[in-house]
Amino acid sequence: SGKENPFVPTSESRVNVKSKTPVLDNFGRDVTSLAEKNKLDPVVGREKEIERVSQILSRRKKNNPLLIGEPGVGKSAIAEGLALR
Repeated sequence: SGKENPFVPTSESRVNVKSKTPVLDNFGRDVTSLAEKNKLDPVVGREKEIERVSQILSRRKKNNPLLIGEPGVGKSAIAEGLALR
């Protein structure tokens, strides 16, 4: 399949299994799972941003990165690149 939008739920992400995150399942997609299944395209040219998000997530405090920007600037690519690590 082609590039998948990590922020649009699909029937695949809504299987009839008791989920630990039912609310998240309704509003998002598990990009780590998509990466494990090789359903994400490789991310090119976002290494610096992906590394920075990874550093923020690794901090003890203030560890919530926020990706903001106009449509098409690469926010989803950064999230996908992190999932591919």
